[in-house]
Amino acid sequence: MPYYMYVSISGEDRILIFTVDPETGRLESQGDVAVTGGPAPLVIDPERRFLYVGRRGAREISSYRIDWSTGGLSLIGEVSLESDPCYLATDRKGRFLLSAHYGAGKIAVHPIGDDGAVGTPPVEWLDTARGAHSI
Repeated sequence: MPYYMYVSISGEDRILIFTVDPETGRLESQGDVAVTGGPAPLVIDPERRFLYVGRRGAREISSYRIDWSTGGLSLIGEVSLESDPCYLATDRKGRFLLSAHYGAGKIAVHPIGDDGAVGTPPVEWLDTARGAHSI
């Protein structure tokens, strides 16, 4: 399976898709995908089957299935949030999506279903100090 790299371009509402040569590190453009709502933080699950996108302008997280042959993305789910996420991560097994919410001073843990889509409500939604930025 090729290695893919995804780059969010928030101001243009799109995600760039690249292949990464594992020997040289060189990138080759594979196109882009339109994603409304200010895509920003991105994370790929541990098995490289799903991409999760924090859409800061929409206060949502979108779940995408990755096409292994092209790197293309198919939307499989969206969840609304109380605030915009600035950082996303998955746990090591890909069962939970972790998010930090800088402006709101919160962190969250959402379940990930067997189909790869992020679920709601979050299993945890906790207050931190303002500026929660990374996990």
